[in-house]
Amino acid sequence: MSLLFKNLRIHQIFGANTNVGKTVVTTALVRASAVRKQGDTYYFKPLSTGPLEEADDLHVQHHTRRWSSNVHIDCLYRYNDPVSPHLAVQIAKASPPTTETFVSSIASRIRQGAERANGFGHMYVETAGGIHSPTPCTPNFPTQADAYRPLFLPTILVGDAKLGGISTTIAAYEALILRGYIVDALVVFNDPDETSKCGNSEYLDTYFSERGIGVAVLPHPPEKLDNQEQNRSTTEEYYDSLLLNPSLSKLLARLDTLHNCRIADLESMGERTKEHIWWPFVQHASDGGVNVIDSAYGDFFNVLDSKSLPSSNSAVLHPQLDSSASWWTQTFGHTNTRLTLAAARAAGRYGHVMFPRATHAPALALSEYLLSPNGPGHEWASRVFFSDNGSTGMEVALKMALRTFVRRREAWLISNGTTPVGGKIDQKHRRTYERRLGVIGLKGSYHGDTIGTMDACEESGVYTCEWHDCKGYWFDPPRVVIRQGQASVEVPLGMAEELFTTDSATTLKKNTKNLITFLSPAHVYDVSSRLNTPLYKLYTTYIARKLWSLQSEPPTELAALVLEPLLLGAGGMIFVDPLFQRALVDVVRNPNGFPPPLPHPLPIVFDEVFTGFHRLGPLTPQALLGNAHPDIAVYAKMLTGGLLPTAVTLASKEVFDAFYYAPESESPGSEVLKKLGGKQHALLHGHSYTAHAIGCEVANETVKMMPAIVGGAEHVAMRDVWKGSKFEKSEQKEAQLDWKRSPSLLNVPLVGPMDNADDDVHAYSLWHPNFLSDVSQLDSVEDVMALGTLLAIRLKELGGSYTSTSAETVFSPLSQMLFPASHSTTPSKFVPGTLSAPVYSIHFRTLGNVAYFMTSLNTSLDVVREVQEQIWQILRTGKL
Repeated sequence: MSLLFKNLRIHQIFGANTNVGKTVVTTALVRASAVRKQGDTYYFKPLSTGPLEEADDLHVQHHTRRWSSNVHIDCLYRYNDPVSPHLAVQIAKASPPTTETFVSSIASRIRQGAERANGFGHMYVETAGGIHSPTPCTPNFPTQADAYRPLFLPTILVGDAKLGGISTTIAAYEALILRGYIVDALVVFNDPDETSKCGNSEYLDTYFSERGIGVAVLPHPPEKLDNQEQNRSTTEEYYDSLLLNPSLSKLLARLDTLHNCRIADLESMGERTKEHIWWPFVQHASDGGVNVIDSAYGDFFNVLDSKSLPSSNSAVLHPQLDSSASWWTQTFGHTNTRLTLAAARAAGRYGHVMFPRATHAPALALSEYLLSPNGPGHEWASRVFFSDNGSTGMEVALKMALRTFVRRREAWLISNGTTPVGGKIDQKHRRTYERRLGVIGLKGSYHGDTIGTMDACEESGVYTCEWHDCKGYWFDPPRVVIRQGQASVEVPLGMAEELFTTDSATTLKKNTKNLITFLSPAHVYDVSSRLNTPLYKLYTTYIARKLWSLQSEPPTELAALVLEPLLLGAGGMIFVDPLFQRALVDVVRNPNGFPPPLPHPLPIVFDEVFTGFHRLGPLTPQALLGNAHPDIAVYAKMLTGGLLPTAVTLASKEVFDAFYYAPESESPGSEVLKKLGGKQHALLHGHSYTAHAIGCEVANETVKMMPAIVGGAEHVAMRDVWKGSKFEKSEQKEAQLDWKRSPSLLNVPLVGPMDNADDDVHAYSLWHPNFLSDVSQLDSVEDVMALGTLLAIRLKELGGSYTSTSAETVFSPLSQMLFPASHSTTPSKFVPGTLSAPVYSIHFRTLGNVAYFMTSLNTSLDVVREVQEQIWQILRTGKL
């Protein structure tokens, strides 16, 4: 959240330490602002500890009494004991505020000031103690630097003029910068006299000026006198002298200039962007606005509110929920301090170092985790290959898979005696079939925008280009949907006609034509139980027959199975029947078990770039395929918490061995090749930033943080809700919309036994199942589905495709309107966007007639419920 108003310049004052003169500096600034007589001046002390008679706000009040008509002073939380706030609240035996309440209360006072400010006002928010002094807030008494961050107020840092103050001041500055604060100025006192000279002001002046930070060096305050009246008199004289001090005058002018420049910059960014930037996935010929993002925190962007620009006292920015998780990357929300510090830690230690025949701790630690019992490669992977994003990670995976296929094919040819004399593979023959290798996949797949990954997808839709030469065969997959309140698997009509003509399929005809109904989505994803059903046998037979028929259809030879497990993301948020994907895996891996057989098993690639690391609930979607493991898998996006790009391709030992090659001794040039280690047979693929230490360290921190969140109370509550949900058509009355209630209030009985007892293999979502059921019964909705953090809503539209704008049109009010935050504990309370109440809009993405919404792992269920309510209102009434 960022509080920014045209008519009110706001600065918060942080101290490099306790007792550095924050209140003196702030008092001087309040007086200087009051003298301008251009508008009201506000002093706000959110948190005070110590005796009332020594309170900072009373000090300011006494020394600004000459301007009492336009100087407004306020204190929010006050504790009597002169100790750290986290101790003061405990000594007082007071109920500590939550961090959300603390920050939203500050935001409310600031909004009130902006609402009543006359002219161009100034507000100074003085913090307590040093930047890392704890707050009295729960949970865990966060430091002020972290607690105030959602407000994102421009900062004045008061330096420490005492011995050792250079160190504490620079450390405080770096801590603020690491958290993204805008530091507009440093104020530091000079030495009181030659006998106590430290030289801090001279050093800090040079240090901060070189970094573009304005510095004001002020005369040292007078020593405190025992006589109260004399002390007040000398202090008043000191403050009067500061009104004539050019450093203070220049500081005030600088703060005003920076405030106005920030607003002007924001207002011009949209047009400047249109002139210089080429966006991805955007047709620039279309007339659309620019979402100007000032900053981000948690689940929210802070964006320019174009509607407020003509108004002087409206908020320039408003919070906007990032409901696409910034293209599916966000794990813990934006600007997570632990991830930022992890990045800084690696940047400071390594920067970037090259990786071939080298190693470093972050890459090694990440590799060991990925292959450990806690990682996604447990039980099947033996090696980790690093790249820089999901598309290149998949390029690597395809090279691995095709080489593995060639090695398997050569071994099969030799074992069947079909090689030339001497049992050697003819190189001309090898190149012939290598050039026509293709993949098995699913229609609607997307593996990236590089040429190789595009060739692994069918040539249809918009994901194509001039060099796109698709190679393979793509099944039209059965989809998991919730339609008219019923969890179902929708089998493509062509497949259904073939599947359901046999007597063994009669028990599956529980609904109309190609729909197979289930008690709940949880039962759809209970693959271990479904392996014993007639449908599994029908699937495997259908797949085996199709693949056998394709073996005799040149020019493509099928060499690998490439899947996005459970979900086809960019292809339209298609939830694939997990039993069908499991059947695909079983057929290509065990060809002898399904007549007619393939010549030999095919390598299997799982593209988990989008779906891995709890995006859909489990650590890996393999768990919901009945623990069907691949030979190769790719991870990115959530791997690094959404902070920066890094990708990994995991491979089995067999895949690694396919590149581990020693030439035969009688081969031409064998002696040379042995010395080189057969390098031409190695995996000749790499990136300048392979195993980037910063990305690896952030990934290590990310995977450390995940278990506590997915094992936390809100995820556990939603697992229980989904385990006990029964999907059936019901009347849609307001009283029955129990998805608006807290999960702890729900008591839905478990419907039907399921074999899997492990929570990680149960399907669940942070989106309420009864909400899905209710929405699926609306007239405008074709179907809906959710898993983990993802919700997808498909609207009714004849021939809907990627180029359709129906979903964007229907849901456009979400991004155009501001919704009140109705729950007291929601993070949206952090982010007031207007003067009357904390509000936010919703940024969302569409894929044709599909709108999807995505949370972080730690998004509050209160926020999820608020979004559900707004979606419900739009779809039910057509307006908000």
